[in-house]
Amino acid sequence: MVRPSFSSSSDVRRVVKPRDPHSHKGDYGRLLIVGGSDVYSGAPALAGMASLRTGVGLVFIAAPRRVASVIRSYSPDLIVHQLNDDLVTSNSLALIEGLLARSDALVLGPGIGRDPETTAMIPRIVEDAASMNKPVLIDADAIRAMARNIGCNHSNLVVTPHAGEFKALSGVEAPEQWQKRVPICVDFAKRNSCVLLLKGHETVVTDGNSVKVNRTGNPGMAKGGMGDVLSGIIGAFLAQNVNPFDAAVAGAYLHGRAGDMLVKMKGFHMIASDLVEILPAVLKKFDQISE
Repeated sequence: MVRPSFSSSSDVRRVVKPRDPHSHKGDYGRLLIVGGSDVYSGAPALAGMASLRTGVGLVFIAAPRRVASVIRSYSPDLIVHQLNDDLVTSNSLALIEGLLARSDALVLGPGIGRDPETTAMIPRIVEDAASMNKPVLIDADAIRAMARNIGCNHSNLVVTPHAGEFKALSGVEAPEQWQKRVPICVDFAKRNSCVLLLKGHETVVTDGNSVKVNRTGNPGMAKGGMGDVLSGIIGAFLAQNVNPFDAAVAGAYLHGRAGDMLVKMKGFHMIASDLVEILPAVLKKFDQISE
């Protein structure tokens, strides 16, 4: 029986990288985000900005032709690469592979949509990442696309479903109580050799051997885009070569702490972009300069 424990600030201290006075942006990771569609242009932008606020050195976003310029307009800090079609298709596989080769980790799925051609592409992108030994976070509609391919022998895979996505992925309806979720999550992570982060009132994170339950966060975070921010936070740690389980645990804790700080300021009226903006205030207590 795997005994769960609760996440805490020590989980963040474990993963935050001290800053060398002589360092440069390449020392803090390069993250590739593949996603976006004509309906969900904001999702990859939120993930990208969250990863930058968390401390990653560079963010590349590979987005469909129709929305690349929209995503680019969110911030000059994002490096946006326009794909060849109005969806993520096989015509852009070579471009994505080239960006992946230059990156340290991949976040796949924010706003990507459910077009059949895009759905067919997602397992191929994950396989490419596995062949390059790049850690991958799979989120949003990319989770549903991996329903038959989740056990893809990628040893550095983080999957971040909510309850509905978990049912689509596993066929199992997760109960609300975290105590009842733990054995289901552990079994899934073991069988599929991945890190599972099952979102909820208490988020369960497991790699099949260890389990952490996160209790930060509040009902004001039940808004669109919050999951994209979480993906960006975890992606930043993955790009800095943090163990996927530790990255997911720290990300869930920070995400909820940011929401808890916001609820004191705005009540339940926060939005996802508020979370991005308050991340520095949450993270600065963990900042360190290396000697």
